[in-house]
Amino acid sequence: MNSLKYCLFITLLSGSASASLNIVTTTTDLRAIAAEVAGSLASVESIAKGTQDPHFIEAKPSFMVKASKADLIISNGLELEVGWLPSILSGSRNPKIKAGEKGNLEIGPAIDPLEVPTGKISRADGDVHPDGNPHFTLDPIRVGKAALLIGKKLGELDPPNAATYAKNADALNARLTEKTKAWMARIAKTGVKKVITYHKTLTYFLTRFSLETPAILEPKPGIPPTSGHIIEVIGLIKTQKIPLILVENYFDPTVTTKIKQEAPLVRTVTVPVAVDGAPGITKLDDLYETLVKSIEGK
Repeated sequence: MNSLKYCLFITLLSGSASASLNIVTTTTDLRAIAAEVAGSLASVESIAKGTQDPHFIEAKPSFMVKASKADLIISNGLELEVGWLPSILSGSRNPKIKAGEKGNLEIGPAIDPLEVPTGKISRADGDVHPDGNPHFTLDPIRVGKAALLIGKKLGELDPPNAATYAKNADALNARLTEKTKAWMARIAKTGVKKVITYHKTLTYFLTRFSLETPAILEPKPGIPPTSGHIIEVIGLIKTQKIPLILVENYFDPTVTTKIKQEAPLVRTVTVPVAVDGAPGITKLDDLYETLVKSIEGK
C-alpha cells in the first residue's frame, strides 16, 4: 500500500511539471502558430473564423467567457482588433490578460511592420492603421519570427516546458524559411511581376515574394470600389499589362466582372487569406501553397 501511495505521489509530482495552458488567439492564423508551438501542452482556440474579416468581429458574450478562462491572449495588434478586442478583454474580467500584463501578447509591433504611414492621417484617408499594416501572417518569414516570440512567451508562463516550446518554435521557423525558398523559385518561374488585390491584406505576401501592387480595388483602405476608381484600375491593367487580380475571399468578387469585360486577358482569382478560410487550409503552409498555386494558375 505504501509503495502504491509513493507511486501515486511521484505521478502527481511529475504531472505538475506539464502545465496545461489555456490560450486564446484573435485569429485562426495565430491559433495555428500557437498550437504548433505549444503542442499537447496547451489548449488553443481563436475568436475570429478564417472566413471572417478580422477588422469587423462582434464582441459576443461567449468570447468574453472564453477569454475569462485564458492564461494568455495573443493578438496581431497594429489596431487590427481595435474595434472589438478591448470590449472582450474588459468583459472577461480576467486581470491576467489585460493589455500590458504577462498574459497579453501583441505580435505585430515586434515583426517590422510594413506600410507605417508618415505625416498626419485622418479618416479621409480611409481605414489607415497608424502603426502599420496588421496582416503580417501572410508572410511566412514573419510567421517564423512570430513563432519564436510565442515560444518565448509560453516559456515565461510555463518555465518547466520552456525548452519544448523553444524547440517547436525553432522547428516551425526553420520549416517556413526553407519552404519560402521553394515558393520564391516557383513564383519567379511564372513570370508574374504585378498583382492587383481588393484590400491590402496580401501586402506582406506580395512583398516577401517581390511582387508589385500597382493598384488596389479599394480606392482607399476600407472604402468599397467606385466606378471611377475601377476605370482607373482598368487603365493600369491595360497599360502595364498586369496579368492577375487576387480577391480576398471575404470580399465580393463580382467587382471584377466589369474589369474582365474591359480587360479580358487579366486573370481573376478569389483566394483564402487565413487558416480555415477555405476547405483544406488547416495550417499556414496550406495557405501559402494555395496562394502560390493561384499565381501559378493551378
